[in-house]
Formats: sequence, structure tokens, C-alpha cells
Amino acid sequence: MQDKNTRRYDTTAIVIFLLGCSGLVTVIALDKLYFNRGILAEGWPEHSPVYLIRSTVIFISVFALFWGLIDRNRPKLILVENYGIPIERSSILGTLSTSVIFLLLFIFKPWFFNTLSLEDGLIEWGSALLLFSSCIIFVVSVSMCRHNANIPKVTKFTLAFLALVFFIIAMEEISWFQRVIEIETPKILKGHHQDEMNLHNLATNYIENIYYFGAFLFLVILPFMRLIFPHLSDNNYLRLFVARPFIGIIGTVACAYNFDMWNIIFTQISFFSSVVILFAFAIFSGDWHERYLILLTIFIVVSTQVLFLSNGVKFSRLWEVTEYKEFFIPLVFFIYSLDVFNSINQLSLSRNGTLQSFVDLSGG
Repeated sequence: MQDKNTRRYDTTAIVIFLLGCSGLVTVIALDKLYFNRGILAEGWPEHSPVYLIRSTVIFISVFALFWGLIDRNRPKLILVENYGIPIERSSILGTLSTSVIFLLLFIFKPWFFNTLSLEDGLIEWGSALLLFSSCIIFVVSVSMCRHNANIPKVTKFTLAFLALVFFIIAMEEISWFQRVIEIETPKILKGHHQDEMNLHNLATNYIENIYYFGAFLFLVILPFMRLIFPHLSDNNYLRLFVARPFIGIIGTVACAYNFDMWNIIFTQISFFSSVVILFAFAIFSGDWHERYLILLTIFIVVSTQVLFLSNGVKFSRLWEVTEYKEFFIPLVFFIYSLDVFNSINQLSLSRNGTLQSFVDLSGG
């Protein structure tokens, strides 16, 4: 009888998950057929009753999707694992504090908020420096384990690959130093709206959305999966490279920095999913201090998005907020890099047993 009830419950969860997926697919279809707009069309956020219903459907669909995904999983969330450098709570508080400062500037000093985000400004260079720092950290990690026979080649390759990815994104952020050393844009890269030596400007809209949504999947969804499917951590390779839940918490901050891209379904999926995941983290947390910290994150994330959407007249440029989004993503990548480096360092300093466990880092 117990098996029968369990099977029925599992089937219900699957149905709920599929209904959530169907809801999102329906919205995509309506965007094309009813709203007559491109899936990635940007512009002033729509607040008409029809679009509010659309957002409600997206939220309900996302909620159903995660409800079905969680099913009977009731994991215990532990943010601080008490090994190496304790960066979990300080990273969350530091990221939230930075977000609050930016939000206050936006509300009370919008001209300064705009100035910081100008081309070659503090925000843009900060983003690039964070990405370069992440690249360096992964290069050092590769160097640390290069001659260690116990660490599989696939792990070393992944470290090197991530270093390369961060380097390319950083160079794209500052147009490959074009403006610094005054390089003329090659003919093959001319013709787009910025006329800069950037590969992503050849298809800005597509690459921009891929970057934002890809970062959301890597920095928020994967840490959530690591929590609700703890067996993933049984594989040492996944345990090393899939970000821990505290990364998922700070990763949600970037998902609240939306304005001109708010109408895009992937933007709303990222935001609503972040809120649902944060609530799940709060429910699964067994530490009251950490639970309050997660609830504070929810308050800041929701408040940030609401204030941006309701104060659009303060923007000097419609896409201004995306510059800050592109700051928080590298910031979380940097913290992720430190966490991976911390793990590599601990393994390198260990003897015998711990290093021996690295033998199955290629796939268990």
C-alpha cells in the first residue's frame, strides 16, 4: 500500500512539472502569435493587465515546475561547511550590501548611478577586473594540480577551460583594450550599433540573453540541483565544479537587475525562479541565522526588481541597469572561483586519502 501511494505521489509530481513546462511553452507561443513580438524583444516594461496576467502565468508555471522537481526531497541546507576559508556568510552579506548601495544610489542619486555605469566607467572596469581575477585564480589552480597524477586530465582541462572562458568574457567587456590603445575596428566587425571590436556585438541580443540566462543556470539552478539531489556530490568532479548553495543565493541578486529586458520570458523565468529557489532554501535551512539571511536576500531581491520596474524614469539610458547586472555576474563568478580554488588547495595540501579520492574526479 505504501509503494502504491508513493508511486501516485511521484506521478502527481511529474504531472505538475510537465504542466509548469507547458505553461512556459504556451507563453512563448503567445508572444509570437498573440502579442506579435519577438521572444527576445527589448523595450519599456509592459504593465498592462494582459502583461500582468502573462507574468502571473510565468510565475505559476515556474512555481509548478520547481514543485514537481522538488517532489519529496527534503534536504537540509548547510551554507557553512567549515573547511578552508569561511567565505559563505561574508560573501552573502557583502553582495547584499553592494546591491543595497547601488539601489540607494539609483533612488536618491540617479545621475551618479548612471555615471558609474558609463562606458569605461567604474562598473565596466570592475566587471572586467573581477573576470580577469577569476581567470588568474583558475590558472593558478591548474598550476597547483598540473603535476599531480592523482587528479584526472578532465579536471585539469575543465580548470583551464574556465580560465579561458573568463579571459574571453573579460576582454569582451573592455572591447579587447581597443579604446585604451586606440585600435581601429576591423572591417569584419564594423556595422553594428557600437562599432567596437567585440565579437558579441555581431549578435548582441542573442549573445546577451545567452550570457545572462547561462549565468543564471550555472550560478543559481545548478547549486539548487546540488541541494535537492545530494547524490550529485558523490561524484567528486561534480562536487568540485557544481557551485555550492551559498553561490546560488548570491547568484539571485543579478537576476533582479532588469528593466529594458523585463518583457523577455527568460528574464522573468530567471527572476521568478530565483525567488522560488530562495524560499526553498529558507524552508530547507536548519540554521536560524542562515534562514534570516536568506529571508533578507528575498526581501532585497524582490525590492530591487520592484523599484527598478516602478522608477524607470530615473534611467538615463534604457539599458543602464544591465551594466550593473554584468557587474554582479562576474562578482559571483569571482566568489565561485575562490571557492573552487579553496577546494583545490585543500586537496593539494592533503595527503594520501583525500588526494586518492580524486582518482574518480572524471566521472565517479
